[in-house]
Amino acid sequence: MSQRKSLDSLFTLVHTLKRNLHDKIEELHLGITPMHVRVIKIINHKPHCTAVDIANYLNRDKAQVTRLLSSLLTQELIIKEPNPEDKRSQCLRITESGKEIMKKISVIDKTMFEKMSMDLSEAEIAEFKRVAEKMASNLNS
Repeated sequence: MSQRKSLDSLFTLVHTLKRNLHDKIEELHLGITPMHVRVIKIINHKPHCTAVDIANYLNRDKAQVTRLLSSLLTQELIIKEPNPEDKRSQCLRITESGKEIMKKISVIDKTMFEKMSMDLSEAEIAEFKRVAEKMASNLNS
């Protein structure tokens, strides 16, 4: 396959996945964007998560992350707590309302993965994951 067609295939996959996820999130009328969902997921999975951790993970500047966190704090989906490892920063934690949203998002993620991997074998999925992780690693080095 030519380089151009490979890139086109990847762009099509990424765009289609993002569009489908965005549409499903919108259908839930949560009042948050897909980027807010990404932030909530990071906080949910990383113990002692700080704003700097999120900025580094998303490769965004701190001002962008601060705006995202501000709206999640206002909606009471996350809270700030003292960081036991560094008194100069604060850890972020998901509230009960945030956990309810995570449950809904988990259902969307599961449904999207099932739809996306339909008619693929476990071996094909494992090979795709291996190749995608290698490509991402190549781009990050």
